[in-house]
Amino acid sequence: MLARLFRADAPSVHAHVAWEDLPDEALPTPPLCDGYGKAHLPVTTQVPLAQAYFDQGLRLLHLGWALEARRAFAEAARQDPSLAMAWWGLALARGAGARFAAERAEAIRKALQLAEGVTDLEQRLVVAASLLVDKGPANGRHAFVREMEFLVDRFPEEPEPRLLLAGFLLDGYESDGRPGQGQPYAQSLLRDLLRTHPDHAGVHVAWVQAWLPSARPETACASAEALPLLVPAGSPALLAAGRLLLRMGRAVEANRILEAAVEADDAYLDRESLPLEVAPSADTALRLLSEGCAEVGRYREAQKWARKLRQRVEAAGAGPQAVLFAATTLVAAHLRFGFCRAAAEVPMELDDTATVAEQGLRDAVRLYARAACALETGRLGDVERACQVLDTLVLTLSDAPRSEGRALCPRDVARTTEVAAQELRGTLDARRGDSGRAEAALTRALRLERRLRPVGPALFCRPPRETLARVRLHSGREEKALELALERAGERPGCGHCMLLVAEAHVACECMSEAERDFAVVLDLWRDADPHLPGLQRARGFASRGRGGAALRRVPDAVVDTVPAPRGGEGPWTVHGA
Repeated sequence: MLARLFRADAPSVHAHVAWEDLPDEALPTPPLCDGYGKAHLPVTTQVPLAQAYFDQGLRLLHLGWALEARRAFAEAARQDPSLAMAWWGLALARGAGARFAAERAEAIRKALQLAEGVTDLEQRLVVAASLLVDKGPANGRHAFVREMEFLVDRFPEEPEPRLLLAGFLLDGYESDGRPGQGQPYAQSLLRDLLRTHPDHAGVHVAWVQAWLPSARPETACASAEALPLLVPAGSPALLAAGRLLLRMGRAVEANRILEAAVEADDAYLDRESLPLEVAPSADTALRLLSEGCAEVGRYREAQKWARKLRQRVEAAGAGPQAVLFAATTLVAAHLRFGFCRAAAEVPMELDDTATVAEQGLRDAVRLYARAACALETGRLGDVERACQVLDTLVLTLSDAPRSEGRALCPRDVARTTEVAAQELRGTLDARRGDSGRAEAALTRALRLERRLRPVGPALFCRPPRETLARVRLHSGREEKALELALERAGERPGCGHCMLLVAEAHVACECMSEAERDFAVVLDLWRDADPHLPGLQRARGFASRGRGGAALRRVPDAVVDTVPAPRGGEGPWTVHGA
């Protein structure tokens, strides 16, 4: 999808991939494979293999798998050096940014030179791409869209121009829920394509991406369910499908698809004897598997997936960024259940090659987790000092130069750290009994969280909205707490932690029938949860006492659960219920 290719690279587990810096002509030849969809665009060539490799590149382009799309387009160019569309594909697969501007320019120059004598559709696709390459996706946007609209009008039965245009226009949603520029237009194009080309895998991938960041992800549910059948080898598509189902609360189906994404990547690596860092989706899928298990109360399994990611990283001999991403996945699993001591003791040692951003993120995560431990034991002075150090770290990272490509950007780390610092500050003020200052800090954390760039590192603190809701429960603002809890649960309908918060807010509001229903939902969501989770014990306690459960009419004193966990999170799971 062009929208993904022409945005800034999201920081992946691996900061560098070996093939990224290889010139197109030096890329290894890929095999022709099934399982990537059936997209086909006839191009001007007399070489059947060139057409086959071009189609494979096109299918991979729709999946957003740029590196493998480049290999296919490069092989199409080797099979037929006069194939203009092969160079068109090479230019688009390079994406945006200054790193590969020269390579993009050279590829599109060759495509323009070879475009004389090809079909009108091919010529105009090349010209449209040249507008993006020459002017960039921002300055060339209008001209590119107008050229593609002409193609859509000229070739109404051809799906590729419409899909490419829709893929470019997808722009997500703003923090207040407003669609980005071009988003409704893209969704309209895709809706028509779903009707006319229901078996086109690229259309379903784009449809999932169109609704994934929205308030209505269920709109693309059918596409998410169809993708494992349409593109069983396309792990980026499986990753998108699993992510959408996870957002909808369908953790079982999501985990099945995410595991399939890991298996597809491993099969791809084994087939071609490739290094682990080339896999496009496995590492992110493992992180999502850990997150999904945490939402349905499976603490041990969440740790299992996080440790599997760490083992994978260590087996690859990866750099500091990969080590850090794996470690923070385990930290997040511990923090989600309130086991701060275990989070604080997760090893995060980095070597001397660590960048400013990597060192900053490690220090921020350590400070936050240790401060959360200090909060549990009442060492409020230590928490205050941690907040001050985090504030200083934010300023230092904000002044550092930006990074490019897959590497962590210091300013993105600064934004994430600032959210964590404000959440910690709000929790500290609440513990001191200053609910006004606590609300101010947590409201600021919430606003900062909404402005986080999607390409930044994952948030490593407790969700600010949940913390704010608990603070409001303690300060006697039950109705406002319930409103916030319901909003959070609406975003994560399958998260037992969110529904538990809603249930406890209903108890505080003395809405016992609603609380009874909510606790039943929690028990259903956590039906396979680890048996001694404190939240699960509270839900079972309400169910056993019934609607008159007076012991649950009062919100627990702690902002988070403070049940002890195994040191370092590495030992056997021996947590006992509250």
